[in-house]
Amino acid sequence: MTPRLAETTLALCAISSVTGDEAALCSHVERWAQASLPACAVHRVNSSLLVVPPRRENRPCVGLFGHLDTVLPSADQPLEIRDGRVYGCGASDMKAGLAVMMALLERHAHYHTDLVAVFYEREEGPMDESGLPPVLEKLPPIDLAVMLEPTANRLQVGCVGSLHARVTVRGTRAHSARPWQGDNALYRALPVLERLRARERREVTIEGLPFFEVLTPTMASTANSRNVVPDRFDINVNYRFAPGRHEDDALQDLVALVGDEGEVTLVDGAPSGAVCLRHPLVTEWIARARLEPEPKQAWTDVARLTAMGVAAVNMGPGDPAQAHQAGEWVAVEAIEAGLAVLEALVDR
Repeated sequence: MTPRLAETTLALCAISSVTGDEAALCSHVERWAQASLPACAVHRVNSSLLVVPPRRENRPCVGLFGHLDTVLPSADQPLEIRDGRVYGCGASDMKAGLAVMMALLERHAHYHTDLVAVFYEREEGPMDESGLPPVLEKLPPIDLAVMLEPTANRLQVGCVGSLHARVTVRGTRAHSARPWQGDNALYRALPVLERLRARERREVTIEGLPFFEVLTPTMASTANSRNVVPDRFDINVNYRFAPGRHEDDALQDLVALVGDEGEVTLVDGAPSGAVCLRHPLVTEWIARARLEPEPKQAWTDVARLTAMGVAAVNMGPGDPAQAHQAGEWVAVEAIEAGLAVLEALVDR
């Protein structure tokens, strides 16, 4: 199985699928499904696919979810299998996961658990442009969802929520040759930046797992000429907040930190994902595969699914440290191990 999984991953990497340009890869997977899975229903929604094998009575159903898109590749990204690794843009995030999904679907009739698979577009872009929601409208009932995001084959549950807010600090405009006639917004922002720098990560324990809430300034800008004292300084702040917290509550944390020294405007946000450790399929899987659950200190579509009332977890063969890297790769043995871990879930 190792060469085939590796070759499938390489073939998927060979088809460029930068966010917004997933049509060719979607068509490739669609042709594979129609040829290899004649008993399955294959539904295409834009550049996303829903693959539904025949359902059997009294069987739980696991949904497998993987996004087709990647970030832009680096200029020197190799595309090859070498030294036990598959190199390619998206190899870890997450075309190795797609290859595992395809292998599971090919074997679905032999498992004691039914499967449904979703290959979707536009995950790497803004949440409100994701291609997943239109597919979810057609999704049949499932008992558990597995996001094959890169986790190095570790079971990662829940996910932190994320919001981006613009903090605007105002001053008074002046000529830069006579700065005393103005009030530089850059200097006025220093106390806010210092408080952000001094704010330590906040640990929140859920089901025995530590999630960390962090406030991070990520971008800053003025909108004036080079010889003008700026009267406005905008800072983008990204807040990652723990499962169970609402976006509005998290936003108020930032408002309190900024105080009267700036204005806070919500830019966009994504909810946190619930921790589903106590779901029967998850507890059985943990015991059977001897998994040690971890918290997901990032955002994934687990949040979208759990908000719908669907239990969901993260587990995929890619290495998170390789995601979005120049020269991205995934270990061949990790792809095979990922298949084995998921078979411990579905081959009950």
